[in-house]
Amino acid sequence: MQFDINSISAVLGVLGAYFAILLVLSVSVETILEPFTFFRGLQKQANPDDVVRAVQEWLPEGSGEAAKVVAIQTYAEKARVDLEELDRVAKAQAASAEETLKKLGLEEQVDTVKKEIAIKLSTLRERYAASQRQRITLLRTLSAVIGIILAFALQIDTFTILGSFFSANVLEMLNTQWGHIGGIILTGLAASAGSSFWHDMLGRVRNIKDTVKQVEKVVSKEG
Repeated sequence: MQFDINSISAVLGVLGAYFAILLVLSVSVETILEPFTFFRGLQKQANPDDVVRAVQEWLPEGSGEAAKVVAIQTYAEKARVDLEELDRVAKAQAASAEETLKKLGLEEQVDTVKKEIAIKLSTLRERYAASQRQRITLLRTLSAVIGIILAFALQIDTFTILGSFFSANVLEMLNTQWGHIGGIILTGLAASAGSSFWHDMLGRVRNIKDTVKQVEKVVSKEG
């Protein structure tokens, strides 16, 4: 039992050191990446629904539709959305909706203004979601590139750090030029996961180490 606990402690020690290195590296990646977030396409945008809620807070009660109109204009200005184009899209979709409603005999039950406002908000939500996906993809790509460059500059090889976890045959394959390059690239990609991720992983290792220490005390008392 003592041997098993010592082995677990050794493994956790290696993992803790590795996660600590990646935490420092990921913080460096985020620091270097920060200036890039000022470029268009990488800037964080407000959620249209958050803008609506913010506007509703300072408008009188019962101003639901007015709040949405103001929110649409505010969001369009911040997100650089062409309001005329948004109007064209809304009217085109509203016309299509009216045609469908006529066929169903429900046309008179739907307010035209409310319908266009709803379509505009829906369009803004779709554009927001698309821009967020594009932004996240760009940021992840840049993070990976910066992480790999830093890993190469510092020569941090994941396979070397975690070498004790591999068998002799695997180590022989990894102990080559290409294996070294692969280990560095893996380090850079891992660092791009973000400092919060590696902070959490390091915290988990600490918690497990504390548990192992408690078990070790209990076992030593029983012995």
